[in-house]
Amino acid sequence: MKQMIHLKRRSGEFKAFLFFSFLLLFTLIGSSGVWGADNSACLSCHRDESLSKQDVRGRKVALFVAENEYKSSIHGGLSCSDCHTQIRDDAHAAGGKAIDRRVNCASCHQEAEKEYKKGLHSKMIMKGTEKVAYCQSCHGKHNIRPSKDPKSMTHLSNIAKTCSRCHSDKEFVRQHALGKGTSPGELFKGSVHEKTGEVTCTSCHGSHNLRSLIDPQSSIFRSNIPQTCGACHPDITKQFIDSIHGVLAARGRSDSPTCTTCHGIHGIKTKVDPDSPVNEKRIALTTCPQCHAAERISREYGFSQVKSYYDSFHGLSYRGGDTYSANCASCHGVHDIRPSSDPQSMVHKDNLQKTCGNCHPGASANFAKGKIHTIASISGEDFGEKVVGWVRVIYIFLIVGVIGGMIFFNFTDWLRKTIDRRP
Repeated sequence: MKQMIHLKRRSGEFKAFLFFSFLLLFTLIGSSGVWGADNSACLSCHRDESLSKQDVRGRKVALFVAENEYKSSIHGGLSCSDCHTQIRDDAHAAGGKAIDRRVNCASCHQEAEKEYKKGLHSKMIMKGTEKVAYCQSCHGKHNIRPSKDPKSMTHLSNIAKTCSRCHSDKEFVRQHALGKGTSPGELFKGSVHEKTGEVTCTSCHGSHNLRSLIDPQSSIFRSNIPQTCGACHPDITKQFIDSIHGVLAARGRSDSPTCTTCHGIHGIKTKVDPDSPVNEKRIALTTCPQCHAAERISREYGFSQVKSYYDSFHGLSYRGGDTYSANCASCHGVHDIRPSSDPQSMVHKDNLQKTCGNCHPGASANFAKGKIHTIASISGEDFGEKVVGWVRVIYIFLIVGVIGGMIFFNFTDWLRKTIDRRP
């Protein structure tokens, strides 16, 4: 008897399970039908390419939706109302003016929205600034694709083009005080990063959490630039961090150069490019002198101005166009520049013979003892500087005396002959 009751109970539970299973199945089927009907109803109007409306400012807004693009997008399986939650009959009756122009992407993409709100674009929107990038500005609207898709606006090969929609607009750049002259987008074209195809805007600036260059948490904040560049150039960054420039930059000294000070920012070129600031023809003429020719900086840090190099044999030869002559980097190094008191410095007294030997094979220890940065001055503190100063004075006196004497002699000779010709 108990066994019969148990079997009936199990049979009832099984029937209840079947009932709820079929109910759930029909619910899913019904909702699928509603999704299809929802999109079909929307597209019956929005597949019309001429469909448009006027916004509150009287501007024409296109309402066309390319059906095939939407179906092939990453959101192609969603219903229109999943994103356009405010779409109702009363909103359409009002000519669409009651509809918020933006959908709420954060309802699905909470983490991305959280990062975006920390960034510069979001803060500009909160201030009421117009023409600021929001989700659809970079990802698109109905044609959104995964970032790995070559057709995606956020694919590595397309990001520069996407960012340039705003950042190559000269009026936009002017209004937002993003610099003068050539726009960032135009500078990036033709740069070594653009040519490699491996580095793009977001590689350095970030994506959703994009911050201003004056924000200490920004990837392009002055003291963070070495780490940002180090993501691709780790070995070079390690050298730089240990250098005198890297140490001072890490301490927050604004006078100390970082990667972009010497290489440039958006328009970085290879060192073999004649227009590159690190080309061998420009290093000692423009790049290093931008700091080392500054009187305030040289006085504050206690180093001689670049003029002392220009007065040397190397400097005179270099300025004469001989690029094989030693420039700043030839002796001091590039990324690993250190003070002369550092035993690892190329210009430390124990390393000078080796450094000079790079250009002068067989250079002896005595060869490297001569002073390089000598300022010709008769009032100089160094004896060698005084000697060179007096030599310069004597040479100037001799040049003026010899040439002046020749001119005077020729003048008197001409004058005598002129007088002799008179009757």
